[in-house]
Amino acid sequence: MKGSITILLLILLGISIPDRSDAQKMPDVRKSNINKLDKKGKKHGTWLNKVEPRKGEYGYSEFGSYIHGLKNGLWYKMNTEGDLVAIENYKNDYYDGEVKYFTKGQVTCIGHYRGLNPEMEYDTVVVENPVTGEQSLVPIKAERGTLRHGLWRYYNETTGVLEMVQEYQIDSLIYEESINFSRQDSLRMIRQANNLPHIKKNYYKPPSEKQFRYTK
Repeated sequence: MKGSITILLLILLGISIPDRSDAQKMPDVRKSNINKLDKKGKKHGTWLNKVEPRKGEYGYSEFGSYIHGLKNGLWYKMNTEGDLVAIENYKNDYYDGEVKYFTKGQVTCIGHYRGLNPEMEYDTVVVENPVTGEQSLVPIKAERGTLRHGLWRYYNETTGVLEMVQEYQIDSLIYEESINFSRQDSLRMIRQANNLPHIKKNYYKPPSEKQFRYTK
């Protein structure tokens, strides 16, 4: 099964970029120092994964780093057209830290996860009293997984304007605010947004010399 994956930030992968005179020849991933296994046969180092569409879910490609079989650090996810749709942080194969989601180049959501440490029986999470602002450490059973913890902000995919703010503590919603605009303000922002690059469908995509072919 063959497919072409357009990658943003290709330089992070350590793949050499061909000269412009040879731009039509996209480098083959198999010849680069990625998609390697450790001595125990587990994924290790920088990897490119391709997920085919299934059960009504969209297909996508992603790249980031494994540490002996577990996702860690930043991972970038792209749709089948090569558009960036998500930047996610991982710790021991689970979301941990800030995540960002995009639609046609426009950020639509920025949120935060807290990954639980499976190597410890209990973990501690900083919790802030929404009334007094006092912070305290709350112990929770450290079952392997992740939970929403911190601010989540949602933006209009057309105008880029903040529409909602939520705050979670240990996966419980403690605060929510919808940002409402008058009809006049909404129409004005939509007119302005019509001139934005991602609406005109000329948002950034890597040039041909920064694309490569992933053969699976």
